[in-house]
Amino acid sequence: MSTPTAPPELPVPSRPVARLLPAGNEIAEANPKDDKRRPDDLAAPVRTKRFETLIVFFVAWLVFSLIGYRVVVGQHIVPADALNLMSRAFYVWHNDPAKLAAVGFTSPPLQTVGLLPFAIIKPLATGLVALPIASGFWGALALSLLHRTMARCGISFGMRLGMVVLIALNPMWLFYSTTGMPDMIYVACLAAMVYFAFTWAVEDQPRFVAGVGLTLALMAMSRFGFIWWAISLAVVFTIILAARDAHEDEREGLLITLLAPIAAAIVIWILACLLIASDPFGWVLDAQPFGGVSTDDRTQPVSFLKILGHTGALTLGVAPLSLLAIVAFLGRDKDPYRIGLGQLILIIGGLVVIVVNAVIHNDLSLLTLRSALPIMLLGIATAIWIGRTLGGFGQFIGLVAMVVAIPLAAIAMDRYPYQNLEQAFMRGILNQRDQEGTASRGGYDVGIRPEQRMAAFIKALAGERKDTVLADNSTSGGVILLTGRPQVFVDRVDRGDESFLNILENPWGKVRYILAVRGANDGSINSRYPNATSGRTAGMTVVYTSGRYVLLSVATLNPRESARRAQETARARSIQQARRATTTTTTTTP
Repeated sequence: MSTPTAPPELPVPSRPVARLLPAGNEIAEANPKDDKRRPDDLAAPVRTKRFETLIVFFVAWLVFSLIGYRVVVGQHIVPADALNLMSRAFYVWHNDPAKLAAVGFTSPPLQTVGLLPFAIIKPLATGLVALPIASGFWGALALSLLHRTMARCGISFGMRLGMVVLIALNPMWLFYSTTGMPDMIYVACLAAMVYFAFTWAVEDQPRFVAGVGLTLALMAMSRFGFIWWAISLAVVFTIILAARDAHEDEREGLLITLLAPIAAAIVIWILACLLIASDPFGWVLDAQPFGGVSTDDRTQPVSFLKILGHTGALTLGVAPLSLLAIVAFLGRDKDPYRIGLGQLILIIGGLVVIVVNAVIHNDLSLLTLRSALPIMLLGIATAIWIGRTLGGFGQFIGLVAMVVAIPLAAIAMDRYPYQNLEQAFMRGILNQRDQEGTASRGGYDVGIRPEQRMAAFIKALAGERKDTVLADNSTSGGVILLTGRPQVFVDRVDRGDESFLNILENPWGKVRYILAVRGANDGSINSRYPNATSGRTAGMTVVYTSGRYVLLSVATLNPRESARRAQETARARSIQQARRATTTTTTTTP
């Protein structure tokens, strides 16, 4: 009888395991070639309790919402993008029938999806109160994530509290957190990406790389321009992993973990556009990767000196903290794994994306203030990182830079030519007056009185009758939202573009009114009836005008058909009269 043999010992892959972080704040000397892996060379993050982050979030949300209520409802500073996207979110819940397709398939979907929870309550949405609540939520979320990142990087409570307050007081941050602008959605996603990236840098846990990849995918679905950031991030992670002397299989695995979510998001979005809109790549034609242009339809030709000057003005006005990336790079002796170099690469890559977009379209006005918001947040992240690597001195530099950034942002918002009501916001904050009817840089007329008056007139005219007014929701969304009665309108959301355009081609007897917008490049109403708003289209009569909005009464019969019938009636009458005359002549002849 044979004796049982012991199972063979299998080789176990040897991988250095990082010991627990030291309790002190000292930074030990590190050698990337040592066997000991991260995070042995970095100080432990400052402990922070969950309630501290929650307090930062809820206090910031409350403050942003209250200020936003005063700005939006009281001073009537309502950006067109915010009004349009809130109207789309409103259609999802309250259109007749309600449709998720109202999100749209040409603009980034997360902009509208991020507003959906705040459009559920109808009075809040139609009263525009939901705008500051929504942007305030995302602004507060971004702020709380930055606060959490500061704690991860070892910044003390008093210092990080001061930094959080300075970030919130920055006029650019305040404007986009209080006026309902959708940009704070991708700013919050970017803040989450910074948190995961820095936590990975501190703790060397691969699961945080998955967080970076997921937030990058969310950013891409909130602004398509972030798709190009995947290249910069891949380069940065490759440099960091090389400095860490990571194994080849680890490098490949982490890069796949980083890039897989954004690749999956792009594929899913293409399939959704193909199956629902039958246009899988229409969104690629979007010329606004980080925000729209001014309302001036004239493009501003690009020249080397102009684009250099405007890029410098954007950097100094919106993202002066990004210059701290140079300090982080020069302090690489205390940053052996090149995190500072990675931030410098991301900042330069972000600037290149918006500059190349302007050059491709030969339009300088694409360099708006909002296009530099991602660079602004990367600058804040750089200030946080040098606060870790350079200790108290680095934290002091970051704090001073945040103080200096406040007046620089105020000057840029007042003087920079390409913007979205930032000048009106600064003026309203300073003089506390209603901005309705005033002008703002970029060719904007401030206020929503034309939309309010047209909405009130349509409510009185149409009542609750369904499918009474034909309107293109891409240009008249604000009016539809303010009526609170989407069932009154026939628009693109109801049955799709094809049905809408068919009714537009032959509206006679199908709708009683058409809502047109003067000067709007809508590709629908103005293209089909270019003279309607001036009252020179047969079968359409101007009923009411409010600003650029014109309400047209539509005849029940096609003017051509009406003219044909009139001709036939006239011909029949003339024949009948001729017969009567002939009969009379015959009767009177002896």
